[in-house]
Amino acid sequence: MRKYKMATCLLVIILMISFTFFTDYANQAKLSVLVIGLVILAVLSRGNAVYAKASRIIGRRNPYEMEKGIKMMEKALDLGCSENYTVIAATLVLQHGDIEKAHKSLEEMIKSGSKNIRTSAKVSLSMYCYMKGDIDRAIKLSEEAKAEKAKNANLYANLCLYYLAANDRRNYRKTLAEAFHYNATSLNLIDIQAIFFILSNEYKKAGVTLEKLFSQVEPTYPEPYIHYAMVYLKYGHVADAVKKLRDATYTSFSNTSLLTKEEIETAIEGLSNPKTRLLWVEAVNSDKTLSIKKGLPRIRKVEKEECSLDILPGFEALPDFRDDSFMKGERKVHDDPDDVDTELNEDDEKWLERHSNQ
Repeated sequence: MRKYKMATCLLVIILMISFTFFTDYANQAKLSVLVIGLVILAVLSRGNAVYAKASRIIGRRNPYEMEKGIKMMEKALDLGCSENYTVIAATLVLQHGDIEKAHKSLEEMIKSGSKNIRTSAKVSLSMYCYMKGDIDRAIKLSEEAKAEKAKNANLYANLCLYYLAANDRRNYRKTLAEAFHYNATSLNLIDIQAIFFILSNEYKKAGVTLEKLFSQVEPTYPEPYIHYAMVYLKYGHVADAVKKLRDATYTSFSNTSLLTKEEIETAIEGLSNPKTRLLWVEAVNSDKTLSIKKGLPRIRKVEKEECSLDILPGFEALPDFRDDSFMKGERKVHDDPDDVDTELNEDDEKWLERHSNQ
């Protein structure tokens, strides 16, 4: 449909120029044709006009106008706009609006004749696939985009996440190494490394990684806060975990967020209530995959003793996450990706076995 609009616009422009400059009709007739042509062009390009207005609204970064801006982006997709605008609009709608509408547009854009449009659309479409649980296609689209030279930090962060979700430690390592090799670093990639350590039951390393992230910047999305809360709960520090979760509620949420704001508030309530505190701590600590999958943990319907302690007894002492000296021996991942040892060792096999049934 979009390509027909473009062809029609081009045809109208050609006819307008031809009629105006290469015919002997009266000036009044030429002016009438020119006005009619301009009206037709305005109608055909309504999608671009709506997109431009929506972009200005979203660009103001006013949270109270965000919903209005996204609705206008959805309208721009319905009306049809340029391919570049379509990918940008669909990506924003995917994150904050009607994901199925975004999906339809992105499926169309991955068939574009422009490599840049095609690869950008594949990166965004991979997020839709991940949200829907189609990890294989998410990986396939991301690898295709990477092969087409779309080597940016968001692509690498997404691909690392997908490989972790697929229990593919080998390709996770290789992708992370490649990201550092091409200097495609981002806060998302740091958080991805923390996820890897949580899944590997190395909570001290996860804590050190997250502490480094928070020492650099205050994240504007909820995932790092959620992951840090998981680390604190592993050491029985409920008050610190609740604080991180509260901080998360002040960040920007999207359809791709690990938890919704309402779900985080539910977790805060469960951890703050002495009657349910131990049940929530147990539920979070028993499922490391909460660091990568959407939704709250399953809370057992059993009786637990009431507990008002902010630091629970019987847990390992909380390490000083500012001390990263013990990580000096960590195998470097930012070498040439072709030189990275991607062979599975005994620890890797155990990790895969532990997670294959979750």
